[in-house]
Amino acid sequence: MLSIALILLVAQSAFAAPSSVDVNFYKINDIPSVRDNGELVSSYMTDRSFEYIDGGDVPLYAQMVMQTINDFANVPDPGTKATAAVQTIATMGELANGIPGDACEAAALVNAYAYSVSTGNSAGLRVAVANYVQRVAGYIDTIVQLVVNPNGVRYSSGPKGKCLGGGRSYQFEEAWDAILNNANAYQVGLLNEEYCAARRMYNAFNIRSNNLAAAITATSTSQVNQIAQIALPQLAQFLRAVAGGGNPAQAGANAKVAILQALGKVTY
Repeated sequence: MLSIALILLVAQSAFAAPSSVDVNFYKINDIPSVRDNGELVSSYMTDRSFEYIDGGDVPLYAQMVMQTINDFANVPDPGTKATAAVQTIATMGELANGIPGDACEAAALVNAYAYSVSTGNSAGLRVAVANYVQRVAGYIDTIVQLVVNPNGVRYSSGPKGKCLGGGRSYQFEEAWDAILNNANAYQVGLLNEEYCAARRMYNAFNIRSNNLAAAITATSTSQVNQIAQIALPQLAQFLRAVAGGGNPAQAGANAKVAILQALGKVTY
């Protein structure tokens, strides 16, 4: 258990990146734990799952994204809860390894999504979504290892592809324009918060921030959200197993099957 917790006090306008950040340190015992409200997805599950991540190695704006995901989890809307579930998995997957990998699959999906929105041609998007879902399945495996053998993940490297620049450059603004334009009333405010934090991470100099920005952008696309909604019972079961501290291997296997099967049901 961490001995301290970071409380972020952020001053920001509705449509601007944070202008100032204060970091206050509190003893973790002074922070009340999130209670389980029994819902399919809740901040109890997301917040408890995030506790497996080494907080000392988490970039500041990643901390902000994690809090936004907790807020997503408490929204009474299936699509928003699906976003919380898949973004929890993606965030943990990107932050778990001691040495970050790259963001090739996420960047390819973001580019294909932006192209599809602007042209109406979704042929490349289908391939990119399928490849990214395989990456999400890999995140699930990483999280299982993080729970059962944390040191094994701590000293490992994240997955690496062969894309130019490691997926650090892609159509970020174009994709987020479409994401925010297509968001429902439950999501748009929190998605705008994520956009502000993700934009800072996209422009950051460190790879871990860049990778998480790509993952958050990719998991905010409508196609990934569809998959998460279809597979939500299994994704939620997996996160509940992780949050509960038991061995989540079987729940993880079920979640991987569910997201792969959901690929064939996506509307483009």
